[in-house]
Amino acid sequence: MSAQSLIVYGADESAAMLQARAAEVADRWPDGAVPPSVEIRPLEALATNEADVPNAGVVLLDAGETNGRGMLKLLDRLRELGASGVVLAAPEHADVAASSNGLIVRARTIDDTTLAQVLHAVFTCDQTASELRRELRIAQKTSGGVREEMSRISQELSLASKIQQELIPKQLPRIEGVDFGVLYRPAGYVSGDIYNIAQLDERRTAFFIADAVGHGVPAALLTMIISRSLPMRGGTTERKFITPTEALGTLNTELCDVSDGTPRFATAVYGIVDRVSGLVRIANAGHPQPMRITAHRVAKVEAGGPLLGVFHEAEFEEEVFTLEPGETLLLYSDGFETAFPDADAMLRGGGGPSPSTRYIDQLLSIGRRKKTAGESVGEALRLLEGRLDSACGSLHQLDDVTALALERTAA
Repeated sequence: MSAQSLIVYGADESAAMLQARAAEVADRWPDGAVPPSVEIRPLEALATNEADVPNAGVVLLDAGETNGRGMLKLLDRLRELGASGVVLAAPEHADVAASSNGLIVRARTIDDTTLAQVLHAVFTCDQTASELRRELRIAQKTSGGVREEMSRISQELSLASKIQQELIPKQLPRIEGVDFGVLYRPAGYVSGDIYNIAQLDERRTAFFIADAVGHGVPAALLTMIISRSLPMRGGTTERKFITPTEALGTLNTELCDVSDGTPRFATAVYGIVDRVSGLVRIANAGHPQPMRITAHRVAKVEAGGPLLGVFHEAEFEEEVFTLEPGETLLLYSDGFETAFPDADAMLRGGGGPSPSTRYIDQLLSIGRRKKTAGESVGEALRLLEGRLDSACGSLHQLDDVTALALERTAA
């Protein structure tokens, strides 16, 4: 039946009287509203399993001479069927049950004009409730689909994270004369940072750190291209490795070739260290300048060059220096700029952590800890990671954070 239906239940012997009263109520329907269609049903129909009161319209039930106990049973049955409407009872039984759950109990002596207004109000509420129920069903179906989609995305990101983890060393190499340490903290499932360390021959070890411009999955996919394209071994027949300049040049060409009109930029530092002499050859492609750290001084490695993936003809000059015993060379990503924000600035507001230079003191603490506590570079980085956990805003890390440190151990 349509939503504008009035189902009238009553005893068989009063059917004619109910028909007449229902017609009178319809005639007194509020102005501007379409009167409902009327259907008379026997009171016994409520007890059958085929009763179709739910979503069939509004009920007008005349309980007749039903006693108080019978009234409660009728109300329970109507609530069980999900019906809404008006229940008319003998005046002495009208107060037996309170109105609730869309059912309004009134005395049979109520005038037809008031009864029409009450039923119209119930009609209006019932239509509104029906629309809300329909929207709720749609929302539940939609939210179920969203949950499934979110679960699928979560599984795919988890798999992408595992694949990306396979691109970085599972453990750092043990090389006599050089001690390595790494801090690697993705901001989400996957990271736009990547690093690697590879022993080239008995004396030389190559190392690099790269940061794909952007965040999330696009940046992580770019790190996979970088990992595949960066040649850490190979070269001419005279030598088993290529220089940092050649390595970044090859990587830059690859990123320019795969751009396909879509900018794919990255920064990187590539270097080679000789474990015996301490000689370091290093080239930089738009990455934060590495730091040479001792317990008493700090110096930046001035090697610089353009971003990767911008110009085919880009050149990357090398910086050559000797790492002294006990000196640490630190490479890090720009995620450190927001890793240690100014707490006072965050308390004043401003939308979250903003870049700060406080990270420099934290990075320099690596040299101080090694001097005062005699820690290895790996232990110093683990302490730095603990400071990251306690930093203001660490629960909502804005960017990937990566640090790669190598120390020339004392003879």
